[in-house]
Amino acid sequence: MCGIWALLGDEYDAKNHGTEFLKIIGRGPDFTIVTEVAPKTWLGFHRLAIVDPGHGHKSSQPVVSDKLSVVCNGEIYNHMALKALTGIPETDLENGASDCAAIIHAFKAFNGNLKKACAALDGVFAFAMADDQFLYIGRDPIGVRPLFYGYTPTGSLVFGSEVKCIEKLCDRLEYFPPGSCAQIPLAGFASLTELPIQQYYAVPSIPDNSVTLYSAQTAVREILLQAVEKRLMGNRHFGFMLSGGLDSSIIASIASKLLKEKPIAFSVGFEDSPDLENARRVAEYLDIPHKVLVITPEECLNVIPEVIYALETFDPLIIRCGIAHYLLCRHIAATSDVKVLLSGEGADELFGSYAYMQRAPNAAHLHREALRRMKHLHQYDVLRCDRSTSCHGLEIRVPFLDKKFIEYVAKMPPTFKLIPNKLEKYVLRSAFEGWLPTEVLWRSKEGFAEALGKIDLGDVVAEHCEKLISDDKYALKQMRFPTRTPETKEEFWYRSIFEEFYPIHKMETVVHTKVYRTAAWQIPDDKENCKDVLLNIEAVRFRRRSTGSAKFSGVA
Repeated sequence: MCGIWALLGDEYDAKNHGTEFLKIIGRGPDFTIVTEVAPKTWLGFHRLAIVDPGHGHKSSQPVVSDKLSVVCNGEIYNHMALKALTGIPETDLENGASDCAAIIHAFKAFNGNLKKACAALDGVFAFAMADDQFLYIGRDPIGVRPLFYGYTPTGSLVFGSEVKCIEKLCDRLEYFPPGSCAQIPLAGFASLTELPIQQYYAVPSIPDNSVTLYSAQTAVREILLQAVEKRLMGNRHFGFMLSGGLDSSIIASIASKLLKEKPIAFSVGFEDSPDLENARRVAEYLDIPHKVLVITPEECLNVIPEVIYALETFDPLIIRCGIAHYLLCRHIAATSDVKVLLSGEGADELFGSYAYMQRAPNAAHLHREALRRMKHLHQYDVLRCDRSTSCHGLEIRVPFLDKKFIEYVAKMPPTFKLIPNKLEKYVLRSAFEGWLPTEVLWRSKEGFAEALGKIDLGDVVAEHCEKLISDDKYALKQMRFPTRTPETKEEFWYRSIFEEFYPIHKMETVVHTKVYRTAAWQIPDDKENCKDVLLNIEAVRFRRRSTGSAKFSGVA
């Protein structure tokens, strides 16, 4: 995990810009640099050192080759293959041993075609690259690594890994869309009516109904094995976020077989949590060390302001899930030498295993909803994973969101995800028969927040908010929050805390809420509805700050 920052069109001021950039130093506490790579074009980088290639070669950033300079928050898993395309020795590039140097190699190999270069990258990334003519921006297919941008009052353009490092500099903020790239001219960019953003990737939307159940089970197992293996790149101690549920347990089982040094499993919950017992069973089954953080409802309530600041959202479910995640990451950073964590996020969206998705009218509707959820993933579970870990100097890796795995599961016949009289994720479960204890492999899904213990965290927060927020105060909710008005006192509290840290008027399109409230099979004119003609979103149109919107034309 690292943090990047870029400024186009102004001189860097250490007091003004530097103070904001340092707000995300938790993403990379090992090394910080801000450098001018072209006139009024600055790149900043906070490094968390995970991969040290040895041989005396530098692997920090920016990576520089001729006039090209790049900073990247991410990991490029096929970096060796991409570097071989150009035949340029690592030593010919400054910091050429970095896996992120593959971005420059790919760019050169495809003769400066940014879309092709981004499409060739197998990994997770958000990068800013510049030469003497353009600033090049790219983000990975699903948005596992975050990136935001905005315009300053003087017309300069600022990019950053998190909202908090650019919001005070900008009039309005937007997220840079996943699976997209942009080539921005250094001269005359201020006259652009919209950023020249191009989409290079879309989750496949047309199922391959020729796939058999047996071949799906085999492919899911083999592709996921490859996805985990490539994510074991690095020289730091690995750990797992082990909830005791299916997804994290499968990832832990695979990685435990592949790693030479035993990884550590970390779990969190209330004292009476059934998931802690399941996590213990998995750790014993895999014969790996297991560390448990037992938390209290009081600790959860007290940390909520910190969580909201870290997550940069007021969505109630993400905050609830983020509380335990945040506390566990803080504990890991303080008590262990683990720096890289593997987690199971993404499987529920891909396989359509949320309870409401399993109640879809039919498999076709579930397929449409899975596509919609994947499109918003960077604003929900991926966001929670990134911010909860990065602020504590940790890195999260999510094998289920491997590009090859996504493409296979997205094209799998939708009927395989909604099989009568079978548990959700039947294909995934059956593909890993024998890899986990039976009672874990065939246990139905529980939500992370709900599985903290017999006491429901939602009930704890709701009871607290009843005492904290009077009925008279809550009655003024429409006046205080005229847009996206809170529907509960819990939401009122979260929104109040959020606006102590962030100006909502700058972030209307950045914060998405309640994606689970509106499914793709609901009324056609619902703003969240996923229409058939929009399932394969190819065109991306961005409006400039004056118009206020930064959404794909298509699925909301």
